[in-house]
Amino acid sequence: MAHYINRDCDAWALLECLVSSVHQGITVVDKDLNIDLFNNEAIRLLDLSPEIVAQTPTFEGLIRYNAERGDYGPGDPDEQVAERIAIAKKFEPHDFVRERPDGTRIRIQGTPMSNGGFVTIYTDVTEEYRQKTELEDARERLEGRLSESSRELDRNRDLLLNAINAISDGLGIANPRGEVILANDKMRKIYPRIDEFIDNKGSAVDVIRTVFPEKTGRNFENDDEGPFGDGEWRFPDGRWYKVTRTRASDGSLISVYSDVTSYKEQHAVLQSHTDELIRHLRKEKKLTEMQREFVSMASHEFRTPLAIIDSNAQRMARKIDKLEPTMVMDRITNIRQSVERMQYLITRFLNFSQSQSGEVDLQTEDTAIRDLVDRVCRSIQSVNKNHDIHIDISDLPENATLDPKLFEHCLNNIISNAIKYSPERKNIWVTGSQIDGSFQISVRDEGVGIPTDEIPKIFNRYFRASTSSGIAGTGIGLNMTEMIIQKHNGKVDVDSQVGEGTTVTMTLPTAVRAAA
Repeated sequence: MAHYINRDCDAWALLECLVSSVHQGITVVDKDLNIDLFNNEAIRLLDLSPEIVAQTPTFEGLIRYNAERGDYGPGDPDEQVAERIAIAKKFEPHDFVRERPDGTRIRIQGTPMSNGGFVTIYTDVTEEYRQKTELEDARERLEGRLSESSRELDRNRDLLLNAINAISDGLGIANPRGEVILANDKMRKIYPRIDEFIDNKGSAVDVIRTVFPEKTGRNFENDDEGPFGDGEWRFPDGRWYKVTRTRASDGSLISVYSDVTSYKEQHAVLQSHTDELIRHLRKEKKLTEMQREFVSMASHEFRTPLAIIDSNAQRMARKIDKLEPTMVMDRITNIRQSVERMQYLITRFLNFSQSQSGEVDLQTEDTAIRDLVDRVCRSIQSVNKNHDIHIDISDLPENATLDPKLFEHCLNNIISNAIKYSPERKNIWVTGSQIDGSFQISVRDEGVGIPTDEIPKIFNRYFRASTSSGIAGTGIGLNMTEMIIQKHNGKVDVDSQVGEGTTVTMTLPTAVRAAA
C-alpha cells in the first residue's frame, strides 16, 4: 500500500515535523553506514549530544563511542565494534532490547531500506519492563502463596484423612446428589468396592447394593428412612453394624457405621441366661403352685374318706361288744374302701401335679355306673345325718366306659358341695338320665346359690362365689371336676339362683374316648 504524500508540501518541513513529533528515537543509516538522520529523541534515549553526533556522523563512530564509554559492558571495544559492524552490514531486520548502564531499557527495531541501509526505531521501554518485572514478581509471590496454601490444604487434607481413618467406626459422605465422595479405611472394609464408586461418582445406594443386592428403596436423597435408613444391619459375614445417618446443612449425607457385633453377642448370651433364669423361675413357681394345689386338693378331697373312716371307727368303738361279725366286716370294708380311695387319690393327685401338661391321664374301663352312683351317695349319706340324699337313677344306663375312680371323685365333690352350701336345708337330689349316647347326672340342692354374674367364673381355679362367705373351701373342687369331665369329652353345667339353690349337671358319653 503506497503512502499518501502531498507532493506540493515542503518535504524538508514535513520531515522536520515528523522526526520532532514522534515519541520514538529515529535514525537512518545509508548503505555505507553513514548516518543520514538522528532525531532529538534518539539523541536523548542514547544519552548523546548533537555535537557528538555531528562529530561522528557514521554508524561505526557512534558504535565506538558507546563501546568506549562502556554501554556494551566489559570487553575489548574494538571487538565489540567489529562484531556490531559485521551484523549491521547484513542489513537484516532486527528487534532487541538493550539495557544501558543507567538502567534504561531501549527497544531497538531495525528495518532495512530497499536502496541499502536501514531505519532504526528506538523506544524507551523502561517503564514497561518495570511494570512487567513487578507483575512477574507479584505473580511469583502469588504463586508462592498459592503453593503454600496448596501445601497447607494438602497438609490439612492429610490431617483430616488421618483423623477420619483413625476413627474406629465406618464413615462415609455423599453429596446432595447422592454420590459418594469420601470414605475412611473402616468403611472400605465394610464396602470393599466403595473406591470404584468414589472414582466414578457412583451413588451410595449402589454401594450398599454391592453387599445387599436385594435391597430396594426410594431415591437416596429421600431415603433417610426405609431400607437404607438408620438402624441395626446384619451383614452377610455375620457382623452387626448400627447405622446412623445425618443430613448436613448443604444437603450432604454423613453415614456412620458402628460395629455392635460384640454387643449383640453379649446381649444374646445375656438374653439366653435371662430366658434360662425365667424358665427356672417359672418352673420353681409352677412347682410351688403344684405343691400348694396338692395340699389344697388333699385337704379338700380327703375330708369325705376320713369322715367315713372316723364314723365307722366311732360306731365300732361304741358298740364293740354288741356288733355282729357281719356288721364288723361291713364297717371294716367301709374303712378299707375309704383308705383305698385316699391312697388312689394321693397317687393320682401327685401324678396330676407333676404332669407338665397340667392334665391327667384317664384309666377307663367298663363301669357299672348305676352301682357307682348309688354307692357314692350312700357312703356320703352315712356320714351326713343332717341331710337327706334322694336318689333317682333308674334312667341311667347299666354300664358306661369311663375312669371310675376319677368319676367317683367328681360326683363325690359335687354332692359334698351341695351338702356344704346347704347348711339350713337338708334335701339333696341326685338324678340320672341318658340321651343320644350320653348320660347325665344332676345334683340339686336348696342352698345359698350363686349370683348369675359369677356363674361363668365358678370353674376358675381358686374362685369362690360371694355367697360362700363363712363356709370353708379352697376353690379348686369344681375346677378339678370340670377338667376331669372334659377329659372324658363331657361337660359340666351350673344353674343357680341366690337363696334358692344350685343344680350341677355332668354330661358324659356312654362310651368315652379321652380328649386329646
